[in-house]
Amino acid sequence: MKISFFGDIDQKTGEVVGADLDILGENIADKIFVFSEGRGSTVGSNVLYGLARYGFAPKLIVTERTELITISGAIYGEIPMVSSLPAEAFDFLKTGAFTRAYIIDEFAYLEV
Repeated sequence: MKISFFGDIDQKTGEVVGADLDILGENIADKIFVFSEGRGSTVGSNVLYGLARYGFAPKLIVTERTELITISGAIYGEIPMVSSLPAEAFDFLKTGAFTRAYIIDEFAYLEV
């Protein structure tokens, strides 16, 4: 699933509002937000910053492929981020599933 933070996420609530997304109506605030990659407008980095500013940022962003919009927004909003998640992981990760993240010896792990 590709996410455009500008248009798909409401920065003042953290709610997913992108009509073409299968997670429409979910909220990413204080959650581990996993998606394949970002798409769209450079304003997306400002939306990530806004999510942090309003207190609705995810606890962690995890992507399969990363791009500069998501990276810069995570940096501006001081949101931890992990990239290069193997595509097979999406077979195990389901919306709303309990997931824990941790780092050992400079490697990030997701536990489902």
